[in-house]
Amino acid sequence: MRRSVLIVSVLVVCASGVLLAQSATAARRLESIPLELEANPDAAHDPQWATELDTIVQSATVDDVKRVLPAIVSLTESSHPKLRATALLVMFAIVTGSKDALTTDEAIVPYLPRLEPRLMDSFSPCRGMSLLLFQAFTAIRPVAPVLIQAALTVLKDPQSTHAMSNTTPGSLPRSGPSPGPQMLWILLPAAATFYLDPATNFTEGRDSPEVQSAIIEFLHRSDQTPESLSESIRALTVSQVQNPDVNAALLPLLSSTDVDLQKALLGQLARLTFTPDDFASARIRVKSIATDPNSPADLQKLAGSLLSCWSNDRHHGVCPVL
Repeated sequence: MRRSVLIVSVLVVCASGVLLAQSATAARRLESIPLELEANPDAAHDPQWATELDTIVQSATVDDVKRVLPAIVSLTESSHPKLRATALLVMFAIVTGSKDALTTDEAIVPYLPRLEPRLMDSFSPCRGMSLLLFQAFTAIRPVAPVLIQAALTVLKDPQSTHAMSNTTPGSLPRSGPSPGPQMLWILLPAAATFYLDPATNFTEGRDSPEVQSAIIEFLHRSDQTPESLSESIRALTVSQVQNPDVNAALLPLLSSTDVDLQKALLGQLARLTFTPDDFASARIRVKSIATDPNSPADLQKLAGSLLSCWSNDRHHGVCPVL
């Protein structure tokens, strides 16, 4: 009996030793990533490296993450664009792959102001990765105010309605979506209060007055472009969050001189929630487009198709995607 107890004890000690060794290896590997990135900014293109990164992140403790964060955040501020992008990829892997996601996210939140400039980075992969990174924080409740403020800062930036200058090799000097509409993908869910609508039994959301006002101001800016407005329409219609006052700010676009912009809105109107009064006035305008002989034929047809199915002021109508 005593011998059996001793054997079990030895096995427990050995197993513990193996686990400790694995933890130490994971910690060392996580802490070595900044040096690996500096030596090879293109590491993210290596599938094996990416797979190992996932394993390392999943094995690391919150303390491991806290120790390595300052170095990784510093790399996101590098003058080397590929290094910035790969460092952001590592940040995203940590946020989405950590075994203690909530505590890890809380550790990263204080660094968001330093990551904010990447949302308007001249290197398009940095912009895309930072957008994904910030979106990953929108599901946390309570939402960190710094997340909302970072997105509002970009939304209000003088350049936010225009395509960004691009240093990506082989790309056009200015390409990709303007950053302002991209911020709606962060602001709409992050600033929302969700509830179950008793009339439809759907989960709805409404944003804070501050965010609603900022979005309306953005939509009304004198330097708006058709591309920026079209992207904004898409973000507002796809969102689970519906703000009737914000949606009403889109309705003047039904009278736009840009036919493509009119089409973009007509194709999405049934997916927006309006007040009964705004819904009624919008239907009148859509009917006038459908019956106006001076309107382009394809615009008339689109308006007519919308009228045939757009029967309520909610975004849960029966209209197909037009």
